[in-house]
Amino acid sequence: MADALGRKALKGTAWATADRFGNMVLQFTVNLVLANLLLPADFGVIGVLAIFIVVSQTIIDGGFASALIQRKSPTQVDYSTIFYWNLGFSLLLYGVLFVSAPAVAGYFDMPVFCDVLRVISLNLVISALAQVQLVRLKKELAFKRLAIVNLTSYMVASCVAIVMAFRGYGVWSLVAMTVINQAMITMLYWVLNRWHPSAVFSVQSFKSLFGFGGYMLAASILQEICRNLQGIIIGKRFSTTDMGYYTQAYKLDQVTSYAIPQVLVQVLFPFFSNIQNDRERLAAMTALGMRVIAAVVFPVLIVLMIVAEPLVTTLYRDIWLPCVPYFRILCVGGIFVSLQNVNFYAVAALGHSKVLFRWSFYKWGMLLVLLLGGMFWGMYGIMWAIVASNLNIFLVNAFLSRKYVGCTLRRQLRCIFPPLATGVVAAVAVVALLPWLQWWLGALLYLALYVSAALLFKLRAVADLKLFYGMIMKKNKNSDQ
Repeated sequence: MADALGRKALKGTAWATADRFGNMVLQFTVNLVLANLLLPADFGVIGVLAIFIVVSQTIIDGGFASALIQRKSPTQVDYSTIFYWNLGFSLLLYGVLFVSAPAVAGYFDMPVFCDVLRVISLNLVISALAQVQLVRLKKELAFKRLAIVNLTSYMVASCVAIVMAFRGYGVWSLVAMTVINQAMITMLYWVLNRWHPSAVFSVQSFKSLFGFGGYMLAASILQEICRNLQGIIIGKRFSTTDMGYYTQAYKLDQVTSYAIPQVLVQVLFPFFSNIQNDRERLAAMTALGMRVIAAVVFPVLIVLMIVAEPLVTTLYRDIWLPCVPYFRILCVGGIFVSLQNVNFYAVAALGHSKVLFRWSFYKWGMLLVLLLGGMFWGMYGIMWAIVASNLNIFLVNAFLSRKYVGCTLRRQLRCIFPPLATGVVAAVAVVALLPWLQWWLGALLYLALYVSAALLFKLRAVADLKLFYGMIMKKNKNSDQ
């Protein structure tokens, strides 16, 4: 049984990696094409409205999806109950956003916001139809089917968006891509997954899942409100063009600081739940996750900071150059972003959603304070406020991990310091030579120096990927961290 689970998790890791990196390459390519066809203000419109969509989406699926994953053996009644709840609540939220759209457009003095918000909000209802199917696939570690669905859907939606952008549809190209992508995902989930809801809604099941999911839901809502609050501040205090520059910088940063670590985390959470009774092993896996992420993500973030300006000049039009300093600052914060979810999901796997919820008030309340203070120093003040908040969130999650999982902050710092120090030393060497090198040669030289140093000094993270697979495959593998 354990070996079968291990093999399935191993295959899941491979397909999750293919899914994440495939989507990352597709998104980067499509964004590159669209950035050369559209204006920063077009991206800014979507960026400002993101808070309304993301928060509503979180209300629908943020808590109960996690509760179903955390529960070892959900029943058909559990799945059906959450399916009907998600669908009904999504219709209610869509109605609220549809009616509120004119007021939102009036607040920002942007008439186009009204129609855009009404159309893009359709994603709430469409995605609600897919959430239980997604949870079941994740529970089964069926990441192959997830990869097929995600890549196919994004390719179709992207083709439509690029054609629309060529024909001058502006921001509606981005709206169409978002809605079509989610519609394709939902349709394919239902085609590939044989599950169908039963005609039942259990209040008892709902209350039981809400015991865990309710706190996860509330924490997620608060998190997304504060995480997207900068869109409201930038859109109101500055302009949609400034928001467009921030959005582009944020997208570039997320490829590295979020997308790559999430490949590991989305496999680790179900696995964390399966080993929740083995606290020592859970702490060991948390530390291992930290080392792997630091070794892979940190050097990429550093090299992107070095070559940011020539990279943007080469890939995008010069109109996007103002996003370069924003991107470099966000890369600094990305060091902490990349590590946050390992601790968070390790604690969540133990069922401490109430604790996570309580601490979320401090974490996201502090972000609000930092953003409101930072805006008086302009866009740079907002960027550094985001970095400070990222550091604060990492420290809070590390504290909770020490308390409940047993993975101390000191242990985590020992995991991440060697890759960080190696990356910084390699960066100093490359920056000194950069004036005489093409930017892409400098990037390649940096990566070569980093890998050589990691092998020469035998960084623990070099062997961690193999160890990670071994720990999944062998039930009784004992890893003394």
